[in-house]
Amino acid sequence: MDQGPPDALQPLLNQLTEYLALELKFKPNLQLPLCSPGGDVTVGIRDGTAHVLRCLKIWYDMPSEVLFVAVNLVDRFLSKMKAHPKHMACIAIASFQLAAEMVCRGKVGSPQVPQAIEVAAISQCKCTNGDLQRMQGIITSKLGSQDGSLPITAVDFLKVFHTLFLAVDEGNVYSTMVEGSELCHKLEIVACDAAVSNFRPCEVALVVICVQMDAGVPRLTHRPAHEHVAVVVNFATHLQKHCKIDEFSFYECHEAVLMIIGRYNSQQQTPNRQRLVWKLSHRTLRHLRPTDRLVKTLPTINEHALTRSDSTSSEDSWVEEEWPVNSV
Repeated sequence: MDQGPPDALQPLLNQLTEYLALELKFKPNLQLPLCSPGGDVTVGIRDGTAHVLRCLKIWYDMPSEVLFVAVNLVDRFLSKMKAHPKHMACIAIASFQLAAEMVCRGKVGSPQVPQAIEVAAISQCKCTNGDLQRMQGIITSKLGSQDGSLPITAVDFLKVFHTLFLAVDEGNVYSTMVEGSELCHKLEIVACDAAVSNFRPCEVALVVICVQMDAGVPRLTHRPAHEHVAVVVNFATHLQKHCKIDEFSFYECHEAVLMIIGRYNSQQQTPNRQRLVWKLSHRTLRHLRPTDRLVKTLPTINEHALTRSDSTSSEDSWVEEEWPVNSV
């Protein structure tokens, strides 16, 4: 790498340089407490909000950029404003709506931007359309995003880094260890945790790639040539120097990402035994068919008790029965 990058990589490196010049403009500076007796927004509330945004992104089949922009808007807003926990739902839905419009509006092939009131209903945030519109106005005003310019987030760096690695991967070492879809999935999980919110986006993206390369070593079916491995490793070091990422900061970010991904993998292996709980209004409850007096198990059928001619059709017996009446 001392001789400089090949000419074919120069357009990507120019784009990377452009992202590096803008990343600090959109970098949050979260200072949230772990717990707050005074009722302030905590790290747990922020992380829960980020996971709700990810669920909405999956529900509406939005591109990953929508999630990262929405999380970036929330984090930057919380960095500048002191919000109350009861307002976090409205802040999250307003940020999701703004992010969807920034990313998808006017782009060919992009999914349709959902209506704000529909998103509010699905997320059960109890906000009116007027509440969401006012909150969108507050967010755009405080963050200075009236022009609709997209923030530079970790997923932007991830795409450039991934393309650069594939371009220098002569021995298919990187492409064997790292899959693009899995890479983006892990970055989404990491972005939902406040532990990495104050790191530089380029730093988080490069660390996630390095972690995935380490995890993908068992995928190598044969021992690759030393020079092919050296190219990938040296290029990662070159990108770290190009982005001016400090060694100590890179190590701290690496530890945080390992902790987040390790916790996520352990949760994936643990079966979820939590029962679903349906929250219903009294009006809906009055119109539901009662199930409290229904027999949960069917009686055993005695096959030798009746002959074929003496048997009774189940349909004949069913019409004679009445559905239990609810006392409500």
